[in-house]
Amino acid sequence: MNSKALNIFETSWDQSSLEINQIREKVFIEEQKVPRSIEMDGHDRDCHQFLATYKKLNIGTARLRKYGKIERVSVIKEFRSLGIGSKIMEIIINKARTLDTNEIYLHSQEDSIRFYENIGFKTVGNYFFEAEIKHIKMIYKQT
Repeated sequence: MNSKALNIFETSWDQSSLEINQIREKVFIEEQKVPRSIEMDGHDRDCHQFLATYKKLNIGTARLRKYGKIERVSVIKEFRSLGIGSKIMEIIINKARTLDTNEIYLHSQEDSIRFYENIGFKTVGNYFFEAEIKHIKMIYKQT
């Protein structure tokens, strides 16, 4: 992959909702079978949105709540294991550090724990279910 063709940037819901929804539809609704009513939760306008593009393709996204919670981290299947998710997380963590918040955290799906641990997140508490998928809270331990 030509890293010069990869672009990750902060955007807004109003500006990029079509592109963001295209990715989240593929990853969460089609692949993971998350009900649309849960995925489309009405909070997007209140979040910092991030979009990853490669050439002219929309390939990844994430959102950050103003209180430090990272959500909806997703990369389309064809572009996974190329470091794109890590790059999205680096940018979103840098943004989160600028917010007036006590912690940076997320709810990780069980099969993504190692990915987030490699970035610097630590698990806390017990497993729980969101959208019938096993999750655990993870807090970013700033270095």
